[in-house]
Amino acid sequence: MFEIRCAIPAGTAQPLEDYFCELTCSPWMLFSESVSAPVILSGFFDTSDEATDAWADLCKLFPVLPSKPEIGTLADRDWKEAYKAGLHPWSHGPLHWVPEWRRAEYIVPPGAAVVYFDAGLAFGTGDHPTTRLCAMRLLDFWEAAGPERQGRLRVTDAGCGSGILALSAAKLGAGSVNGFDRDEEAVRVSRENRSANNLPERAVRFSQAGLERGLREAGEADVVLANIISDVLRIYADDLVSAVAPGGVLALGGILAHEVEAVRKVFEPCALSHWKQPAVRVDSRTEGDWSDLALFRD
Repeated sequence: MFEIRCAIPAGTAQPLEDYFCELTCSPWMLFSESVSAPVILSGFFDTSDEATDAWADLCKLFPVLPSKPEIGTLADRDWKEAYKAGLHPWSHGPLHWVPEWRRAEYIVPPGAAVVYFDAGLAFGTGDHPTTRLCAMRLLDFWEAAGPERQGRLRVTDAGCGSGILALSAAKLGAGSVNGFDRDEEAVRVSRENRSANNLPERAVRFSQAGLERGLREAGEADVVLANIISDVLRIYADDLVSAVAPGGVLALGGILAHEVEAVRKVFEPCALSHWKQPAVRVDSRTEGDWSDLALFRD
């Protein structure tokens, strides 16, 4: 394993993180040892040539990056252990997300649902605030629906990445779950995660499609989850709003906290127009630098 690493100029971290969030499987990570310390960018690759080529490609997109970063070797065992140390189980309400390597030791409370995720660089382990915020919206709606309605709920995970949100809905027991992504690799990873969680295909369907076709094929849903960067969300506002069934919720993630009002200004009038109701209840939560936006249809 080869690691490429360097400190990055001030103001570069957020644009880089936005870009990495668009990738299905990203070899890059950003971290800082303290609030005042510089932000470090590092990437992990199988060969030195891969590391060098990836850095050249990244520098084309972000010319302010240093031209000569540090490149060193990292033992596979060291990398795997370091990766594992950075991911921990977490839970919200009745749903638990647990790293695969802790499956045997983690005690799942009686009656709880659990989604296991594997080690590696796959996008969407639930560890990012955007995934957490969307998962919380799913669970809040699930609990509000009550036992009589829960088993009939229809859930759509638009831009599913590794399928964590769709798998969460299936583990809760939703009646119909559809996840889709335009990236073929994302769909492959989602299906592997479905198998790892012992879920049959009928419990959660994954397909390759862009937002317009994916939402059209999924049909109206009670819960529409879209954990995608805000620029893309705004482009497809009409499609996303139209996919929400009466009494449902549209939960948008991938929104930087300072962008949430701009996203709201697009989606609120769009929902008013499509849903033909006098007002739309809108709610937002923030975790770190990220926010979500939830719009509720009467």
